Amino acid sequence: MIKKHFDLIFVALLTLSLVFYDLTMELLTEAAHLFFELLYESFEWFELGIEHLIEHLFHTEHHTSQIVTFYILLLIGGYISYKLWKAAPRLYQSFKRRSLEIWVRRKTEWELYWLTLTLPYKVALLVTALGVAYLASFFVM
Repeated sequence: MIKKHFDLIFVALLTLSLVFYDLTMELLTEAAHLFFELLYESFEWFELGIEHLIEHLFHTEHHTSQIVTFYILLLIGGYISYKLWKAAPRLYQSFKRRSLEIWVRRKTEWELYWLTLTLPYKVALLVTALGVAYLASFFVM
């Protein structure tokens, strides 16, 4: 049942996300915040692991192990930056080529999909989008 009307559901959700743009932006920023928070916590966990390893292996004090950990992290960051610098032009060209291929493929798929629809189904698709936008407008005002 859902697979049969998936395109109507997709149009309804897309229309809702456009009408409730503030809620959509809020959800996107909260998801990005969660991602960066998890990234930060994992970095802290990694840093603490290196610090404890240095402290126990070399029997150093806390301050000394923090300094050594800083320089180790600086070395790791420099190595990663160097590798990214060397790979950036190749990655950019690959990304550009892949984006163009995806754009052309999706555009062709949507054009073929629209051309294969019958007139009543095209009307149903447009009525669904307009109906969802109309009903959602009551919540916006």
